[in-house]
Amino acid sequence: MKKKLVYISSIAAPHQLRLSEHLQQYFDTEFWFYDYLGSRPLWWKLELPPHCKVMNHSYFKTTGRYLSFELNQRLKAFQPDIVMLGGFFIPSNYFAYRWAKKHSKKVIVFTETFRKNGKLRDKNIWSIVLDRLYKDVDSVFTCHQDATDQMRRLLPTLGKRTYTAQYAADIDRYFQHPIREKKPAYTYLFPNRLIDIYNPLLAIDIFAEIQKIYPESILRINMQGELLPECQNFIKRLGLENNIQFLSDIKHWDDLSEVYKTSDILLFPAKFSNGNFTILESMASGMGIIVSNRIYGQTSLIKNGENGYLCDPDKKQFLHAVWQYINSPERFKKHVAINRTIVQPLSGAGTAELYAKLINQKVLAEI
Repeated sequence: MKKKLVYISSIAAPHQLRLSEHLQQYFDTEFWFYDYLGSRPLWWKLELPPHCKVMNHSYFKTTGRYLSFELNQRLKAFQPDIVMLGGFFIPSNYFAYRWAKKHSKKVIVFTETFRKNGKLRDKNIWSIVLDRLYKDVDSVFTCHQDATDQMRRLLPTLGKRTYTAQYAADIDRYFQHPIREKKPAYTYLFPNRLIDIYNPLLAIDIFAEIQKIYPESILRINMQGELLPECQNFIKRLGLENNIQFLSDIKHWDDLSEVYKTSDILLFPAKFSNGNFTILESMASGMGIIVSNRIYGQTSLIKNGENGYLCDPDKKQFLHAVWQYINSPERFKKHVAINRTIVQPLSGAGTAELYAKLINQKVLAEI
């Protein structure tokens, strides 16, 4: 008989819904969400599978510090063997942890890095308090190795029970995209939100230099984020209104696949990022990869010059990498062969398999 697992998460993100389906192979799984979309665009909204539920009465949604008064009743009714919590800093997650330990359930906390203002946090009084508050958690799973390293530095007790896992990337259909070939001009993609740490203005500036030499080049750019007006003004000043396309026609989550399929090179000159699905999606699609070395997590998959390019967030370095693909388009075929092999285990099915392995070996082994 399968163990019962509940994953309590912030929002019903599409990749979480797809992961929930794959986890059914290993556990009697339910996913509960405090909110449906949060601040995400409407096209993120997918129909919920029967085993996924959005809680009716969640509070403090705008801050992400969710409090739900129905969670205790749900736990009592479902009686999970394993409670998996998406993050330390949600009050209701702490109450779910206390309920689970009171009733002899196993508890896993899934976490990203601890960070503030684009920098990783160092050990302080709050990390020590957190370590104490959650001292009976059975395991901590992280989204990547950089987060694992940080937990082991910051959390004296929990760091010893911290293991590297991953977010599930919804990339299955991306593996069918065609291998990019030589073109008179390429289509570039900046798919991330228009916020300062992701550096969209530099991406536009880099593209402006490319367009001077290859006038038919196109840049596709996200249109979510507080820097949208500034980006629009910058594009107008550069006279690139006909060459830069905002991604305004996306109506459904699955439309994203077509955006990647018809783009050639990823430009992501971030000042900081905890990690980003867009890199994995671009790798699975077969795009050329040019990303900042200030991005944690997924950049560990890139070996500079072998399957993509890691650069300082600097125009000259990014342009040098762009010329490598333009002058040697055979790199597309070489890089995609490597990249698809790397990211295949990071799909929903691969992530579910990894979770099951970690849970059986690190959490349930003593049962």
